[in-house]
Amino acid sequence: MSFLSKWLFGVDIDEEQARQDSLNEGLRQENEADREKFGEAWFREAEANREAGAINDVGEEVTTAFEEGWNDGADNIRGAIGGTVNAVVGTPFKLIPWQVWLIAAVWAFFYFGGLKRVLKR
Repeated sequence: MSFLSKWLFGVDIDEEQARQDSLNEGLRQENEADREKFGEAWFREAEANREAGAINDVGEEVTTAFEEGWNDGADNIRGAIGGTVNAVVGTPFKLIPWQVWLIAAVWAFFYFGGLKRVLKR
């Protein structure tokens, strides 16, 4: 799994989890060593911050970040394509007033024999 995760995500998930656990344990030991120096209230706050900042499942964090990036990229592509299509197709139609479009449609109806076809029925 480590080769696959390193290839897909750019990091070895198992290695990063071990690194995270080691760093978390080192910080816990430092907090414990400074407990007497700074007091019990400081120690409780430091431990709460350490626990809040700890990443217990690196694989889940990486997967979540990967999915967020994937979705952001897909949204950016959809927005760019939609904006381009709207600009290319929509702009010329917006430049001509609706009254001109109506007159052109009525003219095309008569020109292509629409009235004759309606009267025949």
